[in-house]
Amino acid sequence: MTTATDAKYATRSVKTVRGLESRIRTKLENEGWEFVSQTQGKVRSELIFRRRKPEIPWKLVGIGGGLLALLAIMITIITALGGGDSSGNAAEPVPTQSATQAVVPEAATPSAVLPEAATPSAASTIVSPKITTITVDDLLDKLNSAKLGGIKNGDQFQLTGELFMSDLWTTGVTGEFSVLLKAQGGAQDLRVFVDKSETSEWRDGTKVHMVLESGEATINGETTDGWLRAVSVETIP
Repeated sequence: MTTATDAKYATRSVKTVRGLESRIRTKLENEGWEFVSQTQGKVRSELIFRRRKPEIPWKLVGIGGGLLALLAIMITIITALGGGDSSGNAAEPVPTQSATQAVVPEAATPSAVLPEAATPSAASTIVSPKITTITVDDLLDKLNSAKLGGIKNGDQFQLTGELFMSDLWTTGVTGEFSVLLKAQGGAQDLRVFVDKSETSEWRDGTKVHMVLESGEATINGETTDGWLRAVSVETIP
């Protein structure tokens, strides 16, 4: 029996932007990973997890190998006892009429081959996604809750918020430019990917109205969901 000290573990390192650590931790713990440690940086944090490797049932493997060897011996014996006269006495099968005659299918009519063309109205119909009105604090709570609070990729939200911490607005490892919205009175922040050209006149304290869409982002080969991208932005005077 393997003791706790003999157990082998697989380790996993995940880097994420500051403020999303609890969401990443909850997601991986739900997948069976055990949180080990966290290194806090100014912009990004690194979280270390581990998970016990499954033990190999060597006893069952040995039994299975023995059964396979026994089965191979039995097949060899049966083949040696019953295969002596098979080549001399086996009669050649006589092909039947159905096997020698080629079946020629009837020519398919155009109505049977060509599918009915879709009408222009059915092919061009586009369903617009539902946009949920929400506050910055409530959206951050959803992102940090287990399973993202029910948020799915493609969900859209509209909110009004205040920009702050402009010294941390940057083009990150995803290649996208991001800004920070003030959350919980400045104790937390909500990171949003935006077109950098939209931010030329933005400063700390600028208020904006945004429509955001939830999607995926890849950081150091790790793809996660729950990232927000601005579909439309409007500066509030």
